[in-house]
Amino acid sequence: MSTKPAWYSEYATLLEDCEERSNRLTDWECQFVDSLQRQLAEGRRPTEKQSTRLDDIWEKATAKG
Repeated sequence: MSTKPAWYSEYATLLEDCEERSNRLTDWECQFVDSLQRQLAEGRRPTEKQSTRLDDIWEKATAKG
């Protein structure tokens, strides 16, 4: 059984939150989230730029109102 790297869980949670609220996102943002999910599944950590963009998308997806 392989264990996930320490950073994996945080990204997986952010991506899952975005997926659950995909109706709040643009088509491009949904595609970006899907792409990052595939990247994570392959064991590749997002770049700093991808991470920053994911944070922005997550903030939009989880915003109240």
